[in-house]
Amino acid sequence: MKSLIRWDPFKIMSRWDPFDELRRMQREMDRLFDRFLGSETLGTSHVSVWVPSIESYTRDGELVVRTELPGVDPKDLDVSVTDRELVIKGERKSEKGTKEENYLYKEISYGAFERRFLLPEGVKTDDLKAKFANGILEITMPAPAVSKPRKIEIETKEPKQIEAEAKKAA
Repeated sequence: MKSLIRWDPFKIMSRWDPFDELRRMQREMDRLFDRFLGSETLGTSHVSVWVPSIESYTRDGELVVRTELPGVDPKDLDVSVTDRELVIKGERKSEKGTKEENYLYKEISYGAFERRFLLPEGVKTDDLKAKFANGILEITMPAPAVSKPRKIEIETKEPKQIEAEAKKAA
């Protein structure tokens, strides 16, 4: 078992944080997938994979879906809905005139993306609205009414009561 105290040469002692290990593993897995998918820059041309970040929540009776799309022209976006599926498609285009061999370091991904989300049952997709400002696409629609949980009382009986009721029924 690992100790909760870890030696740090710059501090006398620091607490061991298991999430540090998880973050390190996540970074290593990201690098592995980047190499596998060919999106790591190695001085040659590469294919980039870009998946914009999303958040969704309810606010004032509306379902809100927000997507970070920095550098995307709103003309290059397409928002559609079919049945209960919300589809966000678009493309972030690279600057013209910059050649691959001129890059010293490249971390920004460009290219097409598509995100799909299953909407909750009862969402009124006819009232869907989308607005784009400061690199954030915000999609709103009336949230469906959600029934509130209610407590169910559990009836309890003693074994003698159960036997007595069984005899009466027979």
